[in-house]
Parts: sequence; C-alpha cells; structure tokens
Amino acid sequence: MDGCGDAPHPPGVPAGRPEPLQFLSPVQIRRRTSRDHVAEGLGAFAPEAISGPQTSSSPAPGAGGRRRSSFRLAALAAVSLAVLIAAAACGGAPAASPDDTPETDAAEPTEAGPATGSVGTFTLTGEMGNDRQYHASVKLSDGRVMSVGGRGKGVSEWPIVHHSAEIYDPATGRWTRTGSTEEDRQFPTIAELPDGRVLLAGGNDNRLVPHKTAEVWDPETGQWSPTSKMLRDREQGASVVLTDGRVIVTGGKSKTFQQQAHSEIYDPETGEWTLTSEMETGRALHTATLLADGRVLVTGGGKFDGPYHATAEVYDPGTDSWSSAGEMSTGRALHTATLLADGRVLVAGGLGKRTSAEVYDPATNSWSSAGEMSISRAEHTSTLLADGRVLVAGGVGKRKSAELYDPDTNSWQSAGDMNFDRYRYTAVLLDDGRVLLIGGQSGIAETVLAETELYTP
Repeated sequence: MDGCGDAPHPPGVPAGRPEPLQFLSPVQIRRRTSRDHVAEGLGAFAPEAISGPQTSSSPAPGAGGRRRSSFRLAALAAVSLAVLIAAAACGGAPAASPDDTPETDAAEPTEAGPATGSVGTFTLTGEMGNDRQYHASVKLSDGRVMSVGGRGKGVSEWPIVHHSAEIYDPATGRWTRTGSTEEDRQFPTIAELPDGRVLLAGGNDNRLVPHKTAEVWDPETGQWSPTSKMLRDREQGASVVLTDGRVIVTGGKSKTFQQQAHSEIYDPETGEWTLTSEMETGRALHTATLLADGRVLVTGGGKFDGPYHATAEVYDPGTDSWSSAGEMSTGRALHTATLLADGRVLVAGGLGKRTSAEVYDPATNSWSSAGEMSISRAEHTSTLLADGRVLVAGGVGKRKSAELYDPDTNSWQSAGDMNFDRYRYTAVLLDDGRVLLIGGQSGIAETVLAETELYTP
C-alpha cells in the first residue's frame, strides 16, 4: 500500500483499506485497452534518452466502495488505525485540504452578465513518461512545452520525487525525454530565460526538505547544469521573468516552515542571486504576476490549513521597493492570478472553499468583484486565451469541470468537462491557441496522472 504521494481523502472516506486483488482503476483499464494511445505517448522515448527514476502508473489503494451497514463500525475502526500508520510513514506530506469535496455538491453556475463565445472541447493527447503532481511547466520559445520534476505516487515511507524532464511537441502530440536534473524537486519555480535556457530553482526533495540550489537547462545540449545557489532555501514560492530578463523568486517556505518575506533576483548574465527588499508579509502558496508596466503583483498565500492572507503587494524593480496593493475580499492560498489583456489581473478561488473571483486594477490600485464561479476551486489552473477570455479548470475535490470568464461582460459560463478530474497540475497556452493540461492528481481515478489533454476554444 502506498498512500504517501496521493491526494488527501475527504473526511469520512476510508483512506487505508487494503487494495482488493486484481482491482483495476479507470486509468489502468484505459491504459491496458488503449495500447495505441500509450504507444503514442511513450513511443518517442529511446532507451538511451531515458534517465532518472521511473514510476508505475498503477493506482494507489482505493478509497473504499459501498459497504453494508453491518460492516461500517469495523471498517471505520480499521481505517482510523491505517490512517495513523500512513500519516506517520509519509513524514510531513501536505495536510488534507478543507476543499476536498465532490463536485456533485456544487451549485448551479451564476453569471454577472450574458456569456459569449464558444465553449470549446477537451481531447486527450500523448502521455508523459512519468506521472507528475506539484511539477513545473513552461512554454519554450520554439512553441514546445517542458514539464519537469514533481511527485509521483508514494512508495515505502517517502514519495517519489522526479529528476526527469520531458518536452511536449504540439506538432506530433508526443512527449520526449530531455536531460535529468541534478536534484529531485517538487514545488520548484521555473522560467525560460531570454537566451532560451530554462532556470529551475528551489522546491523540496522526497523528504520534504527545501532546496537552495538552482540549475539551468541548455536547449543546445538538452542537459541541466548547476548555477549559483539561492541565498535562502525556499519551496512553494512564485516567480516571474522581469522585463529586463532577470528572474525574481518571491517568498516561499523555509526549512523551519516559515513563510518568507524576502525575495531574490537571478541575473542570467552573471548567474548570481541578489536579495531584494522584503515584503510586508511573509508568503507561501501565493501568486506572482508580471504587470504590463513591469512591476510584480503578489497576492495571498498562507499554509495548507490556514490562515490565508487577503493582502496583496506590488514590487517595483526600478526602485527595489514594495508597496501595498490593498486587500482582496477574502484570504486566498493555492488560488490563481491571471493577467488580462487590458492589464488588470483576475484572481480566482483558493483554499477554504472559495467560489469568488475578483479583479485588481493597477491603474487605480483597487479591487472589484468578478462574480462567482460555479463551484469552489483550489489547486486549479487559470489560463488567458487568445480571445481575451480566461479558462479556469479542475481543482481539489474531484473537479472535472471547467468554466470561462469573460472580462467584457464580467460573467462566467461552463466550458464542459475535462477527461480527468485534476488538481496539482499545470496548464500552458500553446502558440496555436489551444491549452495543454499536464498531469496532476486525480481523485476519481485515485492516482497521480501521466495523462495530458488539450483544450480547444
């Protein structure tokens, strides 16, 4: 039984029952009966190109099926003991989220105005070589997408955290391996540098110890090499590429579990890090968004089990100073922040069953309501589409659904369902206007996903 890398189960749902013999999850069934699709996802991996740990994509132990009432008390007692044993074995994995409730409990969508535009469709594309959650993804300048690191399913007492990296080619729909990282990383930050190299910084290892280290991927060689260490160890931070090509990494959690107020900037010309002035509030699980004027908006943050910050701050790299950006209507962590075409920023969801969304206007340094999503979302993704709308999809609590925000009408509409429910995943806008949704945790399939899919508006 390996529960260490799996999502926390909702309250009241058994999480430690031994797996029945010959049980196949929906993911396994699809993998065993769709050989052509698996070959498409994995056939591009030449043996000599594959490095780093490999993981099985079989499901974690099931959450338990229906039981007759006469077995309930005995089952609950057994489950309680199993949960205590599993918690001790996992050694500090993230606590159960208060948002882990089924999507079927959601209310009907509400809109602030008439919705416009097409709904779009979700289609499966190639599978990665590794299942990944808490990984990092970035679109490369040639239009391909890199995903690196992240956590697979737990084994023994510690979860698998990957060294591997792979690249998706939208022209072929396939993933191929590239070089392996020096360190295993989950919760890292990632950024493409102006010269096409990729910077990967921080995160934590399979024993949940934050890194100071950083490394750079060279597209000419396909290999990773160490660069200067950060001045502070940090995980659960947020980074953006500044207009001058430098990279700022903000906040994050330290080895002593503190939310850090300091940030640092990486200069690709020198390969060195420098500390910035400190934020007013220490933050982790927050967002960082590059504004149109070159400043950086940082919002929310907190711990998995709260409290969550409602404050926001703006960093000015020209003066190396932070200033208040007011307060959101509620505290948020593991929410999303998306730069809109008009320069405002849409913030949506977050831990604590947040359905609300709001918009920050840098011209007035103020917040306004963006209505309510159809359901609460956290650990979801939010992607600006080519037509100016925003795709918001998935989230903890077995969410397969997606919805679209239209800034012109300040309204939400359904965008249908993904093929898998996903959270702790990444989404990247492709050059052709489609959105690639990558990996994550599935509550329904009870596994970490290697599967990826495309949203076509």
